[in-house]
Amino acid sequence: MIACTALLLCCIGVIPGPGWSYPILVTDSANTARRIQYLNRDSLGRFHLVWAGYNDDARIGYKMFLLDGTTVFSETMISLDSHSSILSEVVLGDSLIVFWRDYNPIYYAIRSLEDGSEITPATYLFTTSTNYPYIRTSPDSLGRLHVLYNIGKDVIYAVWTPALGSGFITEYEWMIEGADAGGVLLVDGNRVHIVVQDPIAHDYSYLQYDLEGNTVVPLVDFTVGSLSCSRFPELCLDLLGNLMVIEDVSGDYLLWKIDRNTGATLINAKVIVAGESPEMAASTDFIVRKIPDENQYYLTWRYGTAPAVWRIFSFVFDSEGNTLTDWYIAYDYIDEDPEDIRNIDGVVDEEGNLYIVYVQVETEPQIDYFPTFGWFDRSYLGIEDTTDSLPETECITLSQNPVQGGVQFSISTSETVVLKILDLMGREVSSVELSDGSGFWNGTGYSGERLPAGVYTATGSQGISMQFTFLN
Repeated sequence: MIACTALLLCCIGVIPGPGWSYPILVTDSANTARRIQYLNRDSLGRFHLVWAGYNDDARIGYKMFLLDGTTVFSETMISLDSHSSILSEVVLGDSLIVFWRDYNPIYYAIRSLEDGSEITPATYLFTTSTNYPYIRTSPDSLGRLHVLYNIGKDVIYAVWTPALGSGFITEYEWMIEGADAGGVLLVDGNRVHIVVQDPIAHDYSYLQYDLEGNTVVPLVDFTVGSLSCSRFPELCLDLLGNLMVIEDVSGDYLLWKIDRNTGATLINAKVIVAGESPEMAASTDFIVRKIPDENQYYLTWRYGTAPAVWRIFSFVFDSEGNTLTDWYIAYDYIDEDPEDIRNIDGVVDEEGNLYIVYVQVETEPQIDYFPTFGWFDRSYLGIEDTTDSLPETECITLSQNPVQGGVQFSISTSETVVLKILDLMGREVSSVELSDGSGFWNGTGYSGERLPAGVYTATGSQGISMQFTFLN
């Protein structure tokens, strides 16, 4: 259990919910200019904060601190001493990579998660006219960054390899046809999940690449009806690797789930939290964070009304959108001086404890926003572990990959298993029966014809899946 430490920097007057610490101000400098911040936690349990509006100016700040607020690396400006804003970041190995815009040019800097030191100073990345200059990134197992960024309203997908002292080496990049500004992505093993907006209906479409840039699932619209969607929904995975998309739509939080192999919609716009204004409503300031190794997810958001009724809400649900812990108020500012709270970010540790950072207004001695840190002890949930109730995922092995001629499939079970062979479009083109853990596929379809070369997926029950390249 996490012990709550009394601090001089505690926000007196705010009412924490059960299991929540008192929030503390974790920087000496305000960030009224932008009010954006990101929180990371390293393997030693230290917290790394980056924020825009450092020192109440258009600058980017960095700081490392402990759970009780003790400073490990003092706050410092990591951007150029000029106008800098529109912050985004990613962790790659032991490095924290921060991106921002200085008017049009995009810059980046890299800090060490080991000691907070500077690895790469503020360095020019590229300049372009873009509506949404955020660099959205997700690392893969090869030490590369899969990236979405915008040129104008076009969505560009690229793979960058960090090159120490010389920026990034672009392995490949192209424009995603049929996508309109924004977009988010998530790399999981050999899968690159991407969700973008349609340029006409402004609803969501999904596509999937492999790590080599081959299209696995072509662009497909998975939303139905007229929706008011943002450009940056939250993405996470269920225990079987299916993609979960969460978005606030008309005062509710909705869940879509997409099959990791075919792109088929498994859950379509299920309401997981219904807005009950004025006490509670969905907000575009929200995060979704998975509890490791469990079928449990935090949904945390802020909502408020003028002049000073601001709250942070929390909620726990499972991968089917079922309520595990109904929404409640994590932090209630109804009797506190702050007149506004904004911009939530957060991270979960190995035990499932949730740490968040947001900004709140301090009215004494002047009106300023300050990054504010708080945490939740998972033991207060009172939810039994749900992992054992889910099916265990078997592992398929192949005698060769790429496959030429035919291939032997093996699996660690003595039960008879039927694997479906799916093409890039998710269509079932063949199947193979595994008896006593083994079965041979000769590369033909149901009508006996040789299938064309390409990327195929062998999939069975309980999340069994293996992607392979067929050379004919």
